[in-house]
Amino acid sequence: MSNEHSRIVEIRNVTAGYGRDVVLKNVSLDIYDDDFIGIIGPNGGGKTTFLKLLIGQVKPFSGEVSYSTSGKQLPIGYLPQAGMLDKNFPITVMEVVLSGLLSQKGLTGRYSKAQRQLANDYLRKTGIEALKHRPIGELSGGQLQRTLLCRALISEPKLLILDEPNTYVDTNFEGELYEILKELNQRMAIIIVSHDLGTITSYVKTIACINRTLFYHKSNQLSTELLAAYNCPIQIIAHGPVPHTVLLEHEHHADNNLTE
Repeated sequence: MSNEHSRIVEIRNVTAGYGRDVVLKNVSLDIYDDDFIGIIGPNGGGKTTFLKLLIGQVKPFSGEVSYSTSGKQLPIGYLPQAGMLDKNFPITVMEVVLSGLLSQKGLTGRYSKAQRQLANDYLRKTGIEALKHRPIGELSGGQLQRTLLCRALISEPKLLILDEPNTYVDTNFEGELYEILKELNQRMAIIIVSHDLGTITSYVKTIACINRTLFYHKSNQLSTELLAAYNCPIQIIAHGPVPHTVLLEHEHHADNNLTE
């Protein structure tokens, strides 16, 4: 990583999970302020647990997660999977977006004109400004995902974390989403979990595979070694002038924490 950029998160030898169940073991990773990291791995391998570790919802059993922010709290924007939100909760699109600023409310307990304008700006950028007064229960999956993206961005985070953002996004917005993320990466680090390997490798800078441990690859090219961390045959549809499919079978070696 270039010396021009600052390390904002340092993860060292972390083992974590829930109760007595270990989900992640011996995970280490440095995150820099210009990173755009794609997280891949099998279901149940620990990807979402890793994200929760970053935002503080899961505490390490051992090891350490530290933030290099000159004594200040690292502002993190988090886009969870859309299915994790209760759509029956009586709240509008605008209220959801502004809730990303709860910690910044003034003494009056109200959002400022500037904050509301910022919310409008993000709603416009994602194409849903006309829906700002609509209850979230009336939104499509794609509209809800755009709303949650605006909520994640409104606090102007230094690290943006997205958990399967294209699960509910309609195809019309999917390309726009990645272009927005590419633009945002000029001023914030981004970590994205996705099963759409062909698409994310066109945008991310580096890749981490999580399958109980973490294998970090300092490139957006999928190598045989990286795929081996899946512990199962993987099918990849490669994008490009000559589309092709790669189907690999391999043996998995547990507890490897490799860095290339």
